[in-house]
Amino acid sequence: MQFYAICPKGVESLLADELTSYGAKEIKEHPTHVTFEGELAVAYRACLHSRLANRIYLCLLDEQFDSVEELYKKVNRIEWSWHFDINQTFAVTCVARKNKHIRHSGFGGQKVKDAIVDYYQERYEQRPSVDKESPDYRVHALINGTQLKIGIDLCGHGLNQRGYRADGGRAPIKENLAAALLLRAGWPELAREGYDFHDPMCGSGTLLIEAAMMASDMAPGLLNHQFDFQHWKQHDDEVWREILARAKVQAEKGRQNLSNHFYGSDSFRKSLPVAKENCEASGLAEFISIEEQDIRNPSQKLISEKGLLLSNPPYAERLGEEDEVTELYRDFGDYIKARCMGWKVAFITTDDRFAKAVGIRSHKQYKFKNGALDCKLYLFDVNKDNYYTPFDPTTFNPNWENNLSDGANMLKNRIRKNMQRLKSYLKQNNVHCYRLYDADLPEYSAAIDVYEDEAHIQEYMPPKEVPEKVSNKRLNEIVRVTAGILELPEAEVHLKQRKRQKGKQQYTKQSQEDDFKIVEENGFKFQVNLKQYLDTGLFLDHRKTRKMIYQEADGKKFLNLFAYTGSVSVYAALGGAKTTTVDMSNTYLNWAKKNFSLNSIAPYGHNFIQADCVQWLEEQEAKPNYDLIFLDPPTFSNSKRMEQTFDVQRDQESLIDLTMGLLKPEGKLYFSNNFKKFSLEPKLKERYIIHEITGKTLPPDFKNSRNHHRCWLVQHKI
Repeated sequence: MQFYAICPKGVESLLADELTSYGAKEIKEHPTHVTFEGELAVAYRACLHSRLANRIYLCLLDEQFDSVEELYKKVNRIEWSWHFDINQTFAVTCVARKNKHIRHSGFGGQKVKDAIVDYYQERYEQRPSVDKESPDYRVHALINGTQLKIGIDLCGHGLNQRGYRADGGRAPIKENLAAALLLRAGWPELAREGYDFHDPMCGSGTLLIEAAMMASDMAPGLLNHQFDFQHWKQHDDEVWREILARAKVQAEKGRQNLSNHFYGSDSFRKSLPVAKENCEASGLAEFISIEEQDIRNPSQKLISEKGLLLSNPPYAERLGEEDEVTELYRDFGDYIKARCMGWKVAFITTDDRFAKAVGIRSHKQYKFKNGALDCKLYLFDVNKDNYYTPFDPTTFNPNWENNLSDGANMLKNRIRKNMQRLKSYLKQNNVHCYRLYDADLPEYSAAIDVYEDEAHIQEYMPPKEVPEKVSNKRLNEIVRVTAGILELPEAEVHLKQRKRQKGKQQYTKQSQEDDFKIVEENGFKFQVNLKQYLDTGLFLDHRKTRKMIYQEADGKKFLNLFAYTGSVSVYAALGGAKTTTVDMSNTYLNWAKKNFSLNSIAPYGHNFIQADCVQWLEEQEAKPNYDLIFLDPPTFSNSKRMEQTFDVQRDQESLIDLTMGLLKPEGKLYFSNNFKKFSLEPKLKERYIIHEITGKTLPPDFKNSRNHHRCWLVQHKI
């Protein structure tokens, strides 16, 4: 008989070894699944004993197909009545990859379902019922290119769902991935040698329970041993009962002989009751102790003489968390060195930098997928010969130039050349916030901005053909070289990824930190945030534009539309204008008010209006009240607060007409936007005097930038 088992990516070879131990033959590994052959007893053992598989399927079809029609015919020819009766319910799941005919898994599942239903209709003139929630049988279709596998799920539930975990707690690791980590860490052999087990960040206790089950030789399916094959028409109940009975005897014997100790701890108090409940449900609570403990302030000095520490520490899941998580891993390293001397240690994480922060050399790494995240399991031997001082991003690294790649050296030389080119301009104009680099080298595609004693890096999305590993390496090199040249700690170099903003992504927070910094420009003060938002609060490319408005503002009435954080309004107010600042975001208007306060601008004579700028313009009576207007709309917006979408290319004519209705006959409108492909509507030039002045408004540090504004001066024809 033919079968296949589904598993997490990276677990295939381990699963193949496991299936071999159950008597499986003709084993072949594939991405996320393993095919094998054997008697029915082999599949029963796999359902009950497998620690690694998600599900086990009886394979009914494994063939090539070239069209949707051929898929239907092949599925329809299967003798479904051998497996379930017409009065029983079924459901179909489908996974489709890389097939030009079946581009959507839902479509593939629908065609398989149709073929099964029609099989019964043709033979019995009746149709079986589909029950997606609780079917008697689950049919699985796996389409990979032109290869089609059709199987019946023998399990009925995910084998990772052992039955002991009612609550997963925070960011739980799946049980079969936990088992895979234990196997890679060598736990079965270590357990037999009398090693103890410790997880100091145990969460809901999954690793502890899996380790105890493994050490006691307890089949993971014993807690949840109702399987769909028990009501399959070809089920052999005698074989199954014998396998189940042997597993129970084996587990009881292993439990009686279990001498290992299992220690769990966590600083998150709410996790502890969950972990203890899960241990009770596993039947192994008497072997597992769990306590509240922070690794930075441990309650015990030595756990035992020899053991395995295996843990799943937190990852930096949001931008801005890297520094905090790196610090946690440094503390984790100190904990290991103080309390686990001579032990084996392993942990899984998403970033090499976190592993390096532990300060112990790893002798082996394995790649895994934890959900959608690419991770590595790092293995360590805890002895002083493997210790080293981890890199500290909070201090400047004087050795940053050591072992730079050829590409990083090119980047270093280019940034230094840019600094030399800008040196006199920055000094003469007392500029402290400026653009240092903007994707000058295609391989290092990012913008680097300096904000006094900190740096802000915006990475542009790399092309799809560039592997993620390569782009991450280059990004790390940008951070390292930037920090080195500016003589900054890497913690003062703030990294964000810039890509086309769509829908809910627009102007969203990049981290949860409220960390504002006050910077100076032309003697004026502004609040910026280098961590929390994609844009920092001060558009550096408008430095000259702001100064032009300041020089023209005395005695004028000034209107700032799409005002963002109001920096242009600050210049106008300090230049002597009465200002009106309009933006849809209350957050940015409050930011603008803080910028006014920083510069000791009295609120009298200055208005702040929270409104959709387009709607606000439509509601005005076209009275020419303003001498000076700055209009800097976004390229595109579909905010929930807007009644309709805004597109600067599409809507420019009506937007400028509405704005010009508020401008006095002798007044000036400065119209700016950042859309690279923007083309001014010719009809506007028939109604107004329009000159592009981008060259006059662009400072030297943005002359070669790939992302900067364009600007037009618009005036009435008199």
